[in-house]
Amino acid sequence: MRSLIAAASLAGIALPTIVTAQTAPPPAPRPMADGVLTREEALARADRRFDALDTDHDGKITAAERAALPQRPRGTVDGTTPMPGRGHGMGDRMLERADANKDGVVTRDEFRAVATRMFDRQDANHDGRVDAAERKQWRDQRMARRGGAPAE
Repeated sequence: MRSLIAAASLAGIALPTIVTAQTAPPPAPRPMADGVLTREEALARADRRFDALDTDHDGKITAAERAALPQRPRGTVDGTTPMPGRGHGMGDRMLERADANKDGVVTRDEFRAVATRMFDRQDANHDGRVDAAERKQWRDQRMARRGGAPAE
């Protein structure tokens, strides 16, 4: 009888441990799921964009890869006048600015440097996080520079 009680006790202790060990870990939180973008999330996003643009996976975005980007129709202000700064997604201008050494290709480091600068401009309080208020402030400043009305 004692051996039966001892076996049942051991099973009661071991079974939850076995079940817990086989349970999958919870999924990682999605970037910005809490409405806040961290520097790490911004750089991970930049890496994913770089990987998508670097179609031959050689670690560089070349002029040929930029030329192969799908062209999006330009946005308009009133249905006919092109809206400044809209249209090509990653855009040639952005990629040209990212080419720091002007050699005609954009490396991952150059691409990440642009993402870091953009993040730092948005991170008004320099806490390594961009929240909704900082995004709105940055958007309003950009609109004011372009001559548009601030977002409501």
